[in-house]
Amino acid sequence: MRKNNKRSCIILQNIISVFPFLFIYAVLILYVALPDKTFSKEEQRYLAQWPDFYVENVLNGSYENKVESYFSDQFPFRNFWIHIYEVSNQTS
Repeated sequence: MRKNNKRSCIILQNIISVFPFLFIYAVLILYVALPDKTFSKEEQRYLAQWPDFYVENVLNGSYENKVESYFSDQFPFRNFWIHIYEVSNQTS
């Protein structure tokens, strides 16, 4: 009986440990599959688009900043995550 419980616990731990990797993989797939948005109605601003590659921009560091802005603006279900963040800040 104890051996069966221990085995079930190990299987459950293995399944739970896979969830973060599945989340990361799902976000990667959504980045590729979903089209880029150009405007956010909620924030009333244009969202960052994929920057053009120029060696000068890479050397002065502005390219990396633009890529970071792109990924943060184009995050899948971004409005949902912003809403969750705002609700969590209201309760604390």
